[in-house]
Amino acid sequence: MKRVIKDIFRCTPFYPVHLGQYLRKMNFFKCLSDLPIKSFQQVLDAGCGPGDCSLKLAKAHPHLRIIGKDIKKFDSWRKLPPNVEFQQQDLHQMSEKNSYDFCFSIDVLEHIPNNRKVLENIYQGLKLSGYFYLQLPSRNQRRILPKGLFKKTEKKLQKEHIGQLYTLKEIRDVLESIGFDIVKAHHTFGFWGKLAWEVDRITDEKRFIKIILMPLLKVFAQFDYWLPKTGGNGVLVISRK
Repeated sequence: MKRVIKDIFRCTPFYPVHLGQYLRKMNFFKCLSDLPIKSFQQVLDAGCGPGDCSLKLAKAHPHLRIIGKDIKKFDSWRKLPPNVEFQQQDLHQMSEKNSYDFCFSIDVLEHIPNNRKVLENIYQGLKLSGYFYLQLPSRNQRRILPKGLFKKTEKKLQKEHIGQLYTLKEIRDVLESIGFDIVKAHHTFGFWGKLAWEVDRITDEKRFIKIILMPLLKVFAQFDYWLPKTGGNGVLVISRK
């Protein structure tokens, strides 16, 4: 009975989600509509983690063959659809050439030192005219609410974000220096996205409040996607080999 109730609750806007992941996935899947995904055959998820995005993409587009790579292995890899394969591999060691029509990497580079080498490997792995979708936190981070509310979060981020971060201009310059042509580049996590993320974080230990606020935070995330932004705590770049 509890499982049934939970499944029903999951279908309501009150079901808690990680707002950062919610907004990143929304950006990714909405941006896919601008790409010729029906012509893609082989896709790389660079830094796939548990594989949520790959599995959703594989279900929506069963013609794709999706390969995910991550330095860690996850329990969720045990049972996969036939068009998905996950591999435990350091992205620094990736050696494929001209293999992929599309690659995506969502909030991965900030966890990897010397991440330019990863970008170079992705470039080599793409076929000519292949697309690369990249999301990561911006080097310039701003908070709306008082910084004192995020001491625990900031400590965790400092421990985990050991890779180079970039401004939007800096990551564009790096990609272009490797050989990519920029198709689209803009900020993510503008005012509304930052506010949603911050409220989500400060209510991590106040579950009832989080549940009550969750529909509003999801609306804020939608605002962040649709409204123009002059800056933000994240960057998104679509480029092409």
